[in-house]
This record gives sequence, C-alpha cells and structure tokens, in this order.
Amino acid sequence: MSAAERREEILNILKYSSEAISGTNLSEKLNVSRQIIVGDVALLRATGVDIISTPRGYILNNKENNYDCLIKTIACKHSEDCIEDELNTIVDEGASVINVIIEHGVYGQLTGNLHVFSRRDVKSFMSKLKEEEVNSLARLTDGVHLHTIKCKNEEVFKLVSKALKEKGYLY
Repeated sequence: MSAAERREEILNILKYSSEAISGTNLSEKLNVSRQIIVGDVALLRATGVDIISTPRGYILNNKENNYDCLIKTIACKHSEDCIEDELNTIVDEGASVINVIIEHGVYGQLTGNLHVFSRRDVKSFMSKLKEEEVNSLARLTDGVHLHTIKCKNEEVFKLVSKALKEKGYLY
C-alpha cells in the first residue's frame, strides 16, 4: 500500500467510525508504526481535512452533525478532584463535552479537545490523566475554565446549568 493509499484508508476508517480511533489502533490495522499514523494525520490536516485529536484518538469534525443541536459555552471553577464529577454531571444531564478552554497568561487561549459523550468516556479521560501523570488545564488557572458543550436543546442546557450550579461548579 502506498502512502497516499494509506492516508485514504485512514480517512475512510475515520469517516465510518462512530467513535474515536487511536493512533495505535490505526497503526495495527494498517501495519505501520504509530509515528507513521501521526505523520499521515498531519499531512491529511495540511490538505484541509478537519481531524480532531481527543484523549481516545482521532475523529473527523463532522460539522453537519451540529445543525440539530445547541452548542453553548459554560464557565466553571472547581478543584482538580472535582473534574470527574463535573464531567459526569454534564453527560448525565444529556449533554456532551466538546472541549475545555483556559486563558493562559503567556500563551493566551488554550483548548483541549475532550469529546466526552458518556460516563465511559469520562472514566477513560480520567484514567488517561492519571496514567500520563499530567496536570489538568484547570490547574494552570486555579480551577477556572470553560467547556463547550453540545446539547439536544435549550432544556438540556438548562438542566446541565442547574446541576452544575447546585454543585457549586459554575463560575
């Protein structure tokens, strides 16, 4: 398989996947190293393909899926030990967490793509935070951060907001 054919196959795998695909998984499917996959994804992005990296792997940014939903940003503040509960609260109320955004004093706005849709995704994200022994973005801002969330409608957004406010997580 040529490099161009491999990149086309990566694109097809991502197009027809309902969830994120890890670089390791792609490398095993295509019989190449994970580093080759990282390079291929970079080249695909350079051609204008909107591939997002999440803690669980790569996904295509399928913008047409955003037409039947509400995209909102919420401001939160809490300690690091509340991250899991905050994310679970959002997904339990029926929303998805697209990203986390902080305002860094030197770098400006920093965004981490999360694409958390379920408690299973939250658990996976939390495991990755612990395994990698990295600080959360919220640690850089004394717990202040934004989340972009996707909701079915305004009612779901109000439920999320109410639940977060009751727990003291809204800023």
